[in-house]
Amino acid sequence: MEDVMIIYITIGYMSLVYLLIGLGINEKNAEYLLAGYNTASEDKKKEFDLTKYLMFFKPFFIRLSLFPLLSWLFLSLLINRDQMQILLWSFLQLTPFVFFLKKSIGTNWDIEQ
Repeated sequence: MEDVMIIYITIGYMSLVYLLIGLGINEKNAEYLLAGYNTASEDKKKEFDLTKYLMFFKPFFIRLSLFPLLSWLFLSLLINRDQMQILLWSFLQLTPFVFFLKKSIGTNWDIEQ
């Protein structure tokens, strides 16, 4: 029973972190918190359309906050062995970030002129 509680606390913590990232990042604090943007030169920052990027970034992380719990529940219906379920769930948590990286890298975030 204690193991199940630890799993759900972990899932809840991950979901909360994703939600706070999605709700917390904005144009004012992106200069400090957004990786890549915070180390860019002033010229690069002026070329980068931060508003457009945040319109993708924020909803992604807000929706991502549902993914840990939903994927755990889905796997619990398919797999009955705890260790295998935990292992598959852990790898499954990486899949949204493949989409995130593909979209982030593959999109031109420059300000249109």
